[in-house]
Amino acid sequence: MLMAAVLSVAIARSASALTVAVLYPEAAAPYRALFAEILEGIEGGLPPQTVHRYALPPELDTVALDRWIDRLAPDAVITLGRVAADYYEARPAKKPWIVGALDASPQTRPKARGVSLAVDPALLFATLRQLAPTKRRIWVVFDPASERWLVDLAHAAARTGGLSLTPLPASDAKTAWRQFAHVFETADPDTDALWLIANPQLVDPSAVLPALVEKSWRRSLVLFTNSLHHVHRGALFALYPDNRRLGGRLAELALQARDAAPAIEPLRAVKRAINLKIATHLALRIDQPLEREFDLVLPPW
Repeated sequence: MLMAAVLSVAIARSASALTVAVLYPEAAAPYRALFAEILEGIEGGLPPQTVHRYALPPELDTVALDRWIDRLAPDAVITLGRVAADYYEARPAKKPWIVGALDASPQTRPKARGVSLAVDPALLFATLRQLAPTKRRIWVVFDPASERWLVDLAHAAARTGGLSLTPLPASDAKTAWRQFAHVFETADPDTDALWLIANPQLVDPSAVLPALVEKSWRRSLVLFTNSLHHVHRGALFALYPDNRRLGGRLAELALQARDAAPAIEPLRAVKRAINLKIATHLALRIDQPLEREFDLVLPPW
């Protein structure tokens, strides 16, 4: 017990000695609230006086920001969003770097640690089994340049869950549309489901997404996703970021940053949303105890 107490004190002292810089964009509503929740999670996961914020204006003065970072000399830097990540990645001398609030992957940000906005496929597939236990095959259209790692994780999760995965590569929107057309021609609605990755390069939210939702409705094919926007538009369910818990995870990575190698992990700090109108159309039985397990429930009308 004495050794454990000494170790605990040593860890606390090490954490309290940390200086963590957080770079995030000045954002209008509703994104301002999103970043505020992530920041709350970061600050709640680190000792007082550890976190030093820097809000990036639309016209970024990189010279002033360079000076601020050099004076602060942080032990780790957390970047939220693309602008902050692009700025810090271009700096010649870097402290340990953690990314968040970004569609990052080991392929696109190999020098960073952090959490992607791509949800862990194991969590998505677990929710699918819970809502539609007869499904056995999952189709997904993905970009090999940035999402291969996610498909690798999905293969492992599918095997563990007794599912099969059929990934279809697409490097542009035109190819993606052909792949989606193949899914709708081939998939069996009784046993199959379509996993929609929120990638605007492949699925335009204003043009392609409504068409996919309409086709899945007509074929009674389960469509699930990692985008809250998609579930509002007609996906059965979505897993989406729990911003405060995401901030807490970024804080944990900052505490480990001195000794850890770069690695991007999928998002596991999630909330769940379900569209009961779609569930009713698909003849899925969603009782009240199951409904209460979701953070957001869209009504069946």
